[in-house]
Amino acid sequence: MWTKALVHEALATLYLRLNGYFTTGLILPSPEWGQNRCEVDCLAIRHPNHAQRERCVETSKFLAVQQEPADLIICEVKSSVEDTKFNESLRNDQECIPALLRWAGVFSEEKIKSVASRVKPLLQPDAALEDVRNGVTEDKCRVRPLLCCPSHSEAGCADRWWLVGSELFDFVNKCFNPTVRRPDSSTRYNFELWGYALAPVVKYFKDAKEKGRAPNLADLYKHLKVRQHAS
Repeated sequence: MWTKALVHEALATLYLRLNGYFTTGLILPSPEWGQNRCEVDCLAIRHPNHAQRERCVETSKFLAVQQEPADLIICEVKSSVEDTKFNESLRNDQECIPALLRWAGVFSEEKIKSVASRVKPLLQPDAALEDVRNGVTEDKCRVRPLLCCPSHSEAGCADRWWLVGSELFDFVNKCFNPTVRRPDSSTRYNFELWGYALAPVVKYFKDAKEKGRAPNLADLYKHLKVRQHAS
């Protein structure tokens, strides 16, 4: 059963994957029985030599990807505009960011404490847009926190580096529904290959073109029969 939260996480994961990132969720364990220290909705990494030229779609300018460093994104997905901030555990628990960086395996143990201390201020609600987007770079890897709220409008977050609905839908639709046929990349195939979590969303974007309508969040909710009371 789809909820708004699951739809939003699927959209964020799909967007980052289409931009060349390996993606996964992450649960950080807690010493307290029955609890977890922190959950990361989408941890994504893009390596500097990524390329998929046959698709004929450039990486989104929104992500401001640099050529040289690997790019590690800590993505928090929110369904409520009012709640668009990083979870308290990520912002305040001293062990969360170091544990996350250890799991990602991109820095030596000697560098983790320093990198974590520089990333933590970027998770705070008052962090400046450019500071967050630029992130923290160490040993040829950049770390950036990204908030995603598909129901948010671009006009409402001009001073924040937030991934919102217009960017999500425009980029995914560009990837899946080109205006002309690509010579080296078929856009019709078995969409179940995307896996159970993403296949229904991919199919929605593909079907929208066939039915002559522009993909949008409300229509995606309807397509997936989302429980409307879910936040």
